[in-house]
Amino acid sequence: MHNRLTRAAALGTFALLLGGASETNAATPAGKVNTGDFITACAADVNVTQEPGFEDGKVTPKSFCECVAGKLDENKATQKDVDMLTKMHKDEISDQDAEAYPTLDDLMNANEGYEDACRTALGLPAVDDSDAEEPPMEEDAVPEEGAPSDDNSPPE
Repeated sequence: MHNRLTRAAALGTFALLLGGASETNAATPAGKVNTGDFITACAADVNVTQEPGFEDGKVTPKSFCECVAGKLDENKATQKDVDMLTKMHKDEISDQDAEAYPTLDDLMNANEGYEDACRTALGLPAVDDSDAEEPPMEEDAVPEEGAPSDDNSPPE
């Protein structure tokens, strides 16, 4: 009897997940944050939709954002955290919001980690956020003619 009840509960939970329990109007159980608005804003954010890996349709921006929402929940993000990230995806964070949120940088860094974990889990390519204009040269590589070199020697 106990196994049947456990199995029924597990199947019911799975059905809710597949049925879209993360939708905006879904009831949020006590202790859980409401991520529906976050998922909607994230999936509509051009910074997300233009990332590589969504072209073939196997992974959608929405499924990526649902993964990130799951990471927020796993890591016990507060509703205030989720709301701030929702504002970020809507490009609505004001200077006042930033000033009133002393740990905003920490939240953004944590969110980047959650996004990276979801890219890996979903098989999406990693995003290089570096601002480098050119990739670093390999040690054995010969610089292009006229390119500055490390040893301050004149070009040959």
